[in-house]
Amino acid sequence: MNVSALLPCLLLPLALLLAAPPPAHAADRLLKADRTRSFLEVDVKTTAKNFTARLDQYEVRLTADDAGKIKSAVLTFKFTDLKTGEPERDAAMLKWLGGGTPEGRFDLGLLALAPDGQGQVTGKLTFHGETQPLEFSVNAQRTDEAFLITGGVTIDYRNWGLKVIKKALVFKVDPEVRVRFKLTAVAPDTSSLVKP
Repeated sequence: MNVSALLPCLLLPLALLLAAPPPAHAADRLLKADRTRSFLEVDVKTTAKNFTARLDQYEVRLTADDAGKIKSAVLTFKFTDLKTGEPERDAAMLKWLGGGTPEGRFDLGLLALAPDGQGQVTGKLTFHGETQPLEFSVNAQRTDEAFLITGGVTIDYRNWGLKVIKKALVFKVDPEVRVRFKLTAVAPDTSSLVKP
């Protein structure tokens, strides 16, 4: 029997096993955002008048283990839900982003926390067809019923392939915008589920 001919057959199952994603830990639990105690805002500076846009609707998927460590997080949103308080300015923003219903996504890579809750986040932000790495500071606290995560990061929208907004050589939007957030995450309410 030729052993070298059997070697690929023996190694293939091992290679497939190693390439498969690890199964979720049984203790990991899904969390949801409590929007009444959360916000995401974007501070924009212009040569005319500074303003803050607020993200009204978004989806957050978080998991945490029994020890209280956030294991994964994904934030998805539509720019049509980012409101500046002026519909005309909102429409101009959507046009600047290419029209339609542009979407954005943040994927958590790593959340490293000190015992006092101060920490650092790394992840990827995707919008306008570009994905860029992000790193920023956060504060994360856990109570009996919720996780509270606050933080902020300054991004330069030119890194996502967008041009600086200028009008009539007088008005200009600073390419660096400040994103601030507070996320309160809680376990989903299962009290209304009918038990068999």
